Amino acid sequence: MRVALFLMLLLMSSLSRGLMAAEVEPAQIQIKEQTWWVGQQVPFTVQLRAPGSFSGAAVFSLPEIPRVVIIKTGSPVVSSEEIEGKTWFVQTHDFALFSQQSGTVTIPKFTVRFSHKDGFTGPVHDQSAQVPAAQVKIERPPGCSAQDFLVTTDSFKLKERWDPQPGSAAQGAVYHRTITQEADQVTGMALAPPPEAVPAGVRLYLGQPTVSDQTERGVFIGTRVDTLTYQLQEAGTWTLPAIRYQWWDPEKKTFGSQTLPAVTFEVQGTAIPVTNAPAMASSKSIYIRLAMLSICLAVIFWQRRRIGNGLRKIGQYWNSPERVAARKLLTSCRTNDPRETQIAWQIWLNCRGADSSISPELKAAVQELQSTLYGVNESGDWQGARLAAAFRADQRADKKSGLKKQSVLPALNPR
Repeated sequence: MRVALFLMLLLMSSLSRGLMAAEVEPAQIQIKEQTWWVGQQVPFTVQLRAPGSFSGAAVFSLPEIPRVVIIKTGSPVVSSEEIEGKTWFVQTHDFALFSQQSGTVTIPKFTVRFSHKDGFTGPVHDQSAQVPAAQVKIERPPGCSAQDFLVTTDSFKLKERWDPQPGSAAQGAVYHRTITQEADQVTGMALAPPPEAVPAGVRLYLGQPTVSDQTERGVFIGTRVDTLTYQLQEAGTWTLPAIRYQWWDPEKKTFGSQTLPAVTFEVQGTAIPVTNAPAMASSKSIYIRLAMLSICLAVIFWQRRRIGNGLRKIGQYWNSPERVAARKLLTSCRTNDPRETQIAWQIWLNCRGADSSISPELKAAVQELQSTLYGVNESGDWQGARLAAAFRADQRADKKSGLKKQSVLPALNPR
């Protein structure tokens, strides 16, 4: 009887220790409980726990939330803690959330994959864990409509530069304008693009914006640089309207604004010389053209099989899966449809090789597209011109690099 009681107590002790060990969650999320503003940086951390040292980098499958963008910031910090007499390694990752939603925003649970050892040595074990769901309370400032895009920061800087300076100009003159925005505690993707409205006699060409973030342990300094090119196409007096940028200061609880002044151009017309075209071509030139046409038709009939084979090869080349996907991507960009563009972008990526790479400009344009779908920007405000231009430039760069590679390699079958 005593032996049975001893065995039962021993079994209950081992089960209790197992339950204590099971209470150590491999992944936890921590968010400060307070009310945040729309467009404000909401910092939070994810802590990973393992019984041994970490190996490699953790991979997070961040959730997609409408009108919310989540960004990973900084580098992970490794520490250790004692739990029930056992040492656990802790890896802390910093994140920042920006929301254009108001009310209670729910971060659904998401997956993290990481690797660790048993203690400091031994084989590496791969582990997958679920980061628990969490909620954040977001408040919209009074007097701000739910449709308004809001930048929340306590420091906003705006400047512009013209090349050359605006004033009297000749018809066809070109002016370059650079607008730079900088804000604390805001990612560059959350800063507003410039308006595209111009007078009828002026043509606007929008360059690819440069978006960057300087981050250090959750502290943001977001920057957006837009380059605008104006061509004065018609004579007259044309005025570019003033551009007003507005933000919300969470410390002072007031709106701030800064305006770029209106710009007026006095465009002088230029005389266009008129030339008299001949009434009719000479009879000699007509005979020459007819002879050339007959020769071309004869050559086409003689080489019809080779021409047919060549046209089929050209058709296969121009209708390859990658080129078809590229054309669909550019078409979606022209329609300014972010969802169709994202689908076309994914199809094009699937047609590329695993070792392919894209330019930083194209990567930034894709990030802007994805932030429109899943982040703070509204889908109706997205314009596909930037992504299309970056994609074409990336294609041209790939073509040039491919030609250089072919010229360096020796011939496969040298004579």
